[in-house]
Amino acid sequence: MADAGIRAHKKDQSVRKILNAALLVFATRGYNGARVDAIARKAGVNKAMIYYRIGNKLALYQAVIHDIYQDRAAQLHKDIQSKATPEDKLTTYIASVAAIMDAHPHFTRIMIREMVSGWANFGPAIFEEVSVTVRIVQAILDEGVEKGVFVQTNPLAVHTMIIGSLILNHLTQPVRNEIMAALDPSETPADISGFNQLVPQVQHLVIAALRPEADSRET
Repeated sequence: MADAGIRAHKKDQSVRKILNAALLVFATRGYNGARVDAIARKAGVNKAMIYYRIGNKLALYQAVIHDIYQDRAAQLHKDIQSKATPEDKLTTYIASVAAIMDAHPHFTRIMIREMVSGWANFGPAIFEEVSVTVRIVQAILDEGVEKGVFVQTNPLAVHTMIIGSLILNHLTQPVRNEIMAALDPSETPADISGFNQLVPQVQHLVIAALRPEADSRET
């Protein structure tokens, strides 16, 4: 099935079951370890239906990525539109990305596996969808520069900083809990070990790094 067909029919109950099952299997076993048979069993459909409705394993994998990114871009646009200032838009962007990670916890594992593989299983259409979110960041930063509240910055660097921080924090919750427990009570900072508590910290650090006064301190 072509990409447009997948998007048009993703609300179909059978396709929805297949995409949900594939997300879990790919996140758990990785692309190379996943089997279409296992995805079919988890979805409660036969393998022939997957090939007929979506395609081979690579097409299915990319359909899962498309599914998440398409929803993500739409939600980001919606969340940011109502905000008046560049600072509010950027903090909303960060909060929205974090909320999407919470809504799709297995997706972060897929992203980590892709990073390690050198993005071997991403195609041009997926990179185009990733670029949509980078353009959102670019528009926010441009507005901030125009209004004098942000310094000129590479939007891809800011996007990577935000996504990387959130993905790492999202996946390392158990480790951070152990670190917090190992600290002496006198050394223990305020409880920011939970993912939701860390999001405001990421927002604060990103905004602070973009301020003109931060740039002047570096020079």
